[in-house]
Amino acid sequence: MKSLAVSSKIDNVSAINWTYSDRFNSAEKLELFERLLSQETLVDLLDVFASWIEQYLPICRMHYVYQEQKISVISRGNGIYKQHYSLRCTKAILLGKMTYTLSEKMRPTQHRLLLQANELLCIPLRMILKMEELDKQVRLDHLTAIGNRAYFDEELHLAIAQNNRQFKGLTLMLIDLDKFKQINDNHGHPTGDNVLKMFAALLSSVVRKTDKVFRLGGDEFALLLQPADNNTAGSVINRLEINLEKHEELKSWNTAYSIGHVDWQTGINAKELYQKADEELYKNKMQKCSF
Repeated sequence: MKSLAVSSKIDNVSAINWTYSDRFNSAEKLELFERLLSQETLVDLLDVFASWIEQYLPICRMHYVYQEQKISVISRGNGIYKQHYSLRCTKAILLGKMTYTLSEKMRPTQHRLLLQANELLCIPLRMILKMEELDKQVRLDHLTAIGNRAYFDEELHLAIAQNNRQFKGLTLMLIDLDKFKQINDNHGHPTGDNVLKMFAALLSSVVRKTDKVFRLGGDEFALLLQPADNNTAGSVINRLEINLEKHEELKSWNTAYSIGHVDWQTGINAKELYQKADEELYKNKMQKCSF
């Protein structure tokens, strides 16, 4: 096959005693390929591939890396022999890197078997990565590269469903920029767009990895904070105030904001939770206007 170019590196080479098969026939290749093609997610694809390949090789660990994704597919024991692969398609597009840790050293026939298996993985892997990229683009706001309104609605319902099954705490925070229209009117929409992008990046910098940031439209943003307790929202607001004070460019545009947040409680649906947070946001914004 010419669908995959593989670079490899073997560590700690020494004598071996294999009890695994080191060959698989055309029928087995076709069966594996069809099973890989039928998978719909990256995790499922790698799980199926791992289940198959460990029948042939004494793999202790199997680790896949692609851009920001790091997936530990197999993790048991501590082997001393490592095999590294860079997975590339016909156009030399990097599809990720795979590292296998084995309890015994491979001989040439097993090495060739692993090369062939990685070739079979390449085509379905590229398809799934492409699908994930398209899915990501659909969910992201085109201007700020954070989640969009459709993604927010999806994640809010999902977060409530998760907390209904196992309560870990959930806080919805709505954020609206103050007097943003004046920036657009006085300095033009390119400047306003730049402010929105910088503020979105600022929001992303003050939340945890488990939290999510969205732009709902215009100058309105939302944060889903989970897990959450009574102090979570206050901690985020405190970090936001500190980081905004340090942000010279946003401060030069007199960037300010109003916030409304509410903690989810059992029995509250997504629409009710959003309404409660929106009411808090409106009340806080009106209090500012009264001064």
